[in-house]
Amino acid sequence: MAQQNQLRLFDRVKEITYTQGTQDFALAGAADGFDALGRFYTHDEVIFYAATDGLSYEIGSGIYKSADADPNASYNSLERYPFRSSNVDNGKVNFNTGVKEVFVTYPATHSVIMGSGISPSLNTPQRKGVAVWDSENVLNYFNNLTFDSALGSIGINQPNHYYGVDVGGNGVSYSSRVRASGYYVGPTGIYFQSGNAANASLQLSKSPYTGGVQYVHFTPNLTDDQFSGDLSEHQTNAHQVIQVSGDVNQYILLKKQTAHTVFSGPIDDCQPSCSEDYPTFRPLVVDDLPIIDLSGIFAGLSQLIETSGDLKDYGDARLVTSGNLLVSKISGVQDNLTAHINSYQSDFTDFETATNSRVDASLAEARHPRHCSLRGDNNDGNYEQWATDSVNRTANWVKFPFSHVEKESDTGDWSTSDYLYTSPASGSYQINANIYAHFLGSTSDVTNQFRLVTSGNGTIVNYLSTTIYHQNMTQDEVNGGSSWVVDLDIGHKAYLEYKGQPRNFSKMTIHKT
Repeated sequence: MAQQNQLRLFDRVKEITYTQGTQDFALAGAADGFDALGRFYTHDEVIFYAATDGLSYEIGSGIYKSADADPNASYNSLERYPFRSSNVDNGKVNFNTGVKEVFVTYPATHSVIMGSGISPSLNTPQRKGVAVWDSENVLNYFNNLTFDSALGSIGINQPNHYYGVDVGGNGVSYSSRVRASGYYVGPTGIYFQSGNAANASLQLSKSPYTGGVQYVHFTPNLTDDQFSGDLSEHQTNAHQVIQVSGDVNQYILLKKQTAHTVFSGPIDDCQPSCSEDYPTFRPLVVDDLPIIDLSGIFAGLSQLIETSGDLKDYGDARLVTSGNLLVSKISGVQDNLTAHINSYQSDFTDFETATNSRVDASLAEARHPRHCSLRGDNNDGNYEQWATDSVNRTANWVKFPFSHVEKESDTGDWSTSDYLYTSPASGSYQINANIYAHFLGSTSDVTNQFRLVTSGNGTIVNYLSTTIYHQNMTQDEVNGGSSWVVDLDIGHKAYLEYKGQPRNFSKMTIHKT
């Protein structure tokens, strides 16, 4: 089989057809003096064709269909995809009765012509030359653009090229330079344009990026002790901390420092104060410490020593005596605390026994929140009992039969016989419902609705007002969803009611927040 993206031309290939209207051509055999399409073309092969009945015509690309490849076909045929015809809109011709000719052609709009000999500006191609479209149909050749298939190399102004893209010339003219986004290769290096990228700037001076020429394959980063010229004012002593390897893929490293030194600003030994300067590594001096007024502390300590005769006269003996007294006081407090705990030990035990069940219940609920996930049934939406027009269909409000529990934190919260959820604990509950419903598009369809009902100990106390309506429509199936947050006391009930004809894969989830 020929490829779909390949077109083959053969001379003197023509068949006749009796097809009427805009149907695909049923081929009736070769015209006198011509060959049939089946001699050269295979099933599903694309061809250029022309067709005419002598009055109207049609030119396009078609797909040849062989009866030998299709057991259901009784004749060879040609699918029609015209791009030009005698119709005003160039669409398929609505042929009348009679004989039509269908033949292989080479359309003018798709033809390719070698340009040499047509005009002086169209050149005779040479070996390794690259063809360029000079117009819609004409290919031209330029001797400054060549391709070497053995090397996989394209030469521009370079007849003897070796590189993938090899640009020749003296480097002065623009035709011998290579330009890409933000830079071009010139006669002496790579030139980067000014303002290259919106945020490109010199971080030191914050001035716009001025561009420049790079003469070597990379420019290594420098530390501030290597600055020269206008940048000498920016020497910040960073070189005392940072060193670079000097390569393009360099590492920024910290330098070893002498022990007992700090990286700090200048010593403030000036009067009234020294000017700010860049930091250096130097020894720490007393002037680096902040000035704190300790006179009040020293005065109070001096007064204590002068007035405390016992401390002044007896020294260490007084301190030892005071220490013994402190230990004695601490021991007395400890004995009193122990006696107090022992006297109330039974009360503490009774309190713990009375409250531990409530603590355990609160911890269990915090670790395992109450939840319940329900569905109408295990079966999918094609379950016949739910798909009929009479079963499970009602015009009155009834409980939705969520009979399948997918997930449940505590067994028994949901009743599969009464379709009720019993609140196991008081609190706020998030309830979500997503209901699918049948619609047959007839006037007898009932309106599909659903609503949430909450109750206290089995007695209805509230119909929640949120209701989703599914009005009569032409679809076979619709769905709607709603979400409620309700407060339920322990033992209270919650369930869903519906009217209409729901689907069995509707769902509801209940989660205690």
